[in-house]
Amino acid sequence: VLQWARTVAHENGFVAVIMRSDIETSSRGRSSFVLIGCERSGTYKCKNKEFVRKDTGSRKCGCPFRLHGKPVRGGEGWMVKLICGIHNHELAKSLVGHPYAGRLTKEEKKIIADMTKSMVKPKNILLTLKEHNADSYTTIKQIYNARSAYRSSIRGADTEMQHLMKLLERDQYIHWHRLKDEVVVRDLFWCHPDAVKLCNACHLVFFIDSTYKTNRYRLPLLDFVGVTPTAMTFSAGFAYLEAERVNNIVWALEQFGGLFLRNDRLPVVIVTDRDLALMNAVKTVFPESTNLLCRFHIDKNVKAKCKSLIGEKNAWDYVMDNWGTLVDCPSEYEFHESYQKFQVACSPWPMFVDYVNDTWIIPHKEKFITAWTNKVMHLGNTTTNRVESAHWALKRVLQNSVGDLCSVWDAMNNMITLQHVEIKASFETSTHVVGHVYKKTLYKRLLGMVSRDALNQIASEIDRLRYLGNNLSSCGCVMRSTHGLPCACELSRYTASSIPLESVHLFWRRLCFSDQGLCETEVTIKEEIEVISKRFDELDVAGKVNLKSKLREIAYPDHNSMCPPPSKVNTKGAPKKPMKRSQTSTKRDPSYWEYVDAFHSVQSSNSPVKRSASCSQPRQPTRIIPMLDQFASFFQGFIRDVVDVKADGNCGYRSIGALLGMGEDSWPLVRNELLKELGRWSHEYMNLFGGTERFEQLKLSLLVDGFSKVSVDKWMDITDMGYVIASRYNVILVSLSQQQSMTFFPLRSQPPPDSSGHRIICVGHVFGNHFVQVYLKDHCPLPPPALLWSTNCYSQAKQWAIPYISRMQEYTSLMSFKTHYVDLNED
Repeated sequence: VLQWARTVAHENGFVAVIMRSDIETSSRGRSSFVLIGCERSGTYKCKNKEFVRKDTGSRKCGCPFRLHGKPVRGGEGWMVKLICGIHNHELAKSLVGHPYAGRLTKEEKKIIADMTKSMVKPKNILLTLKEHNADSYTTIKQIYNARSAYRSSIRGADTEMQHLMKLLERDQYIHWHRLKDEVVVRDLFWCHPDAVKLCNACHLVFFIDSTYKTNRYRLPLLDFVGVTPTAMTFSAGFAYLEAERVNNIVWALEQFGGLFLRNDRLPVVIVTDRDLALMNAVKTVFPESTNLLCRFHIDKNVKAKCKSLIGEKNAWDYVMDNWGTLVDCPSEYEFHESYQKFQVACSPWPMFVDYVNDTWIIPHKEKFITAWTNKVMHLGNTTTNRVESAHWALKRVLQNSVGDLCSVWDAMNNMITLQHVEIKASFETSTHVVGHVYKKTLYKRLLGMVSRDALNQIASEIDRLRYLGNNLSSCGCVMRSTHGLPCACELSRYTASSIPLESVHLFWRRLCFSDQGLCETEVTIKEEIEVISKRFDELDVAGKVNLKSKLREIAYPDHNSMCPPPSKVNTKGAPKKPMKRSQTSTKRDPSYWEYVDAFHSVQSSNSPVKRSASCSQPRQPTRIIPMLDQFASFFQGFIRDVVDVKADGNCGYRSIGALLGMGEDSWPLVRNELLKELGRWSHEYMNLFGGTERFEQLKLSLLVDGFSKVSVDKWMDITDMGYVIASRYNVILVSLSQQQSMTFFPLRSQPPPDSSGHRIICVGHVFGNHFVQVYLKDHCPLPPPALLWSTNCYSQAKQWAIPYISRMQEYTSLMSFKTHYVDLNED
């Protein structure tokens, strides 16, 4: 009877619901019946009258429609009686959006559960349900509710950490954790059981790097990645850290080191970025391993500094070519020769030379220069590209950055499952598929025994052998030292026979997840159990209770009282703005070199381009320039536009960041760069500012936490900071206000010979407490130089002002000209 009633109701444009029902039992007075009404019957009862949301409402309007049904006595079927057949509302033209009409069936709920586990998006789930049932009234909101109910049913009454431990134990993950205050998770490490086998079989090269925006607690994720003989990447482990300090990273590396079952199977090469905390931790935990630095990021950072410190664009390619030659030197002798040439070539830019020497060459040349990296077996991996792609693969599955640790683990587990399927397939291909180009006597002993990638490397070396001819002394044996494969001079001995299997390093022959050598090692805990039992017997009652509780944590990890971090933790880098509700992207923040590239791309796009008469456009209405009255009346005609920025105490640095093409949100980077400028040239700035007191005040004004309100003492003082900005970014900075206007030139650098290569930016101080961006017209007058510039700049920097003398004189003459008004109505 319910099915009939609902079908008829749908046909007539309303939804029938059960209002009351009962089943006949042996109890007196109970009989079977059902009272059916309209979904809009009754009235809404507000639970909290003090707080009513504006975006909520109710369908209930007291509809009187009633239908009574009861079973026919002595027969089959139901007898239906219409009590009231009137509705007090308009009937719906469509039932889409009505909760009762769009209720999900058991089969549909099962489909939603399966597709949710497979990371299918809600809109695609809804489309699938519509394909199965074209008459379905289900909406996207009901899909979200069903997904949430499914996830809640999986966890049940468990807390987040209890459920996480249950998942780790269920799939036999290796995991460790550290607690703070005996309850809050401090650091957490886990590793897939099959990844342990891969770590021990493929132990030569690993990549370690941190990524962010993966969880609601903003915990940085330290990602461990390895490479297989088939040139595929595998995830070796994950560590969520309280902070990226040496102590935390050392703990994570120690847990990672515990995955290796033999002391002679530790990592040979570990590739990282120039993260000093991570590098120090690697040196502590793996002292025998070689730590290489990512060549890609080094080149990008050097290029960014080249663009920042060298004003002549024509010189950029020349400098970077010399840098590339220096980095790619195959021997130490050639390196020293190229280094001398590099020093001479870059001598016009001493700041850039100092940066390269102090940051890269002197402390770290052995970690990225080819002359030294060719001495270690890095298998051709000199960048962190593999771990960067692993970050991308994880975030593609993760989809957002506000999930809890359980959802992150689920995404990682799904990613690793697919990863291992591909790796196993590549192993099978290397073992059973014979490439047509390798059906030669030369490769006979290697087919099915080494990976396809190793064969490709050997084939490339054979081509190189043909190129060398009889000049085998120039072989260099790089393939042998970096890959463990026969080099050209070695292959010359096998041209008439087959390459022996023993000439290929064992790494390329491990085409399975397990290593037979490891199976011989029997791992037991009998000795430890006996020690624990003996110690337990020796303890008093309190000691026994304490030891038993610790053992229970090991035996029953899902019954714990742990909780995740209660608040978001601070990660490395410049302070970020509070995340808006809609900002759940996992996309990383831009790097320093990306900001620099953006700045110069904007600068190039802003270069003047002459337009032909044929492409002229209709003249646009004149735009009213905001805040124009805040500047001197004689200068207002030379202002092209004024652009405001957010007034949060960082407005000065926001304006500078926007004018440099990096966007106003780059203000933390600007503060950090200016702080570095003051620290690097402290002696010069102390002389400029008249002592250490004002110098220290300026340094403190640049330090903000990014979360609390910016106090007045942290605001930008353009009269002093203008010198620092112009010198750091090698620009001409114009400061305009009604009280005092001035022009800041760089203090140290020599200007480009052509003034068209100069970059002029302008900030305005308005209302006595706010900075804005000001865009000047071409060839406009300029205020006079800042008072202390000429007496404190280097001799070569004095040439900056020469092309602008006439423009500054014009400004002075305009400023001295006074306007007089005459009242014509005066008698």
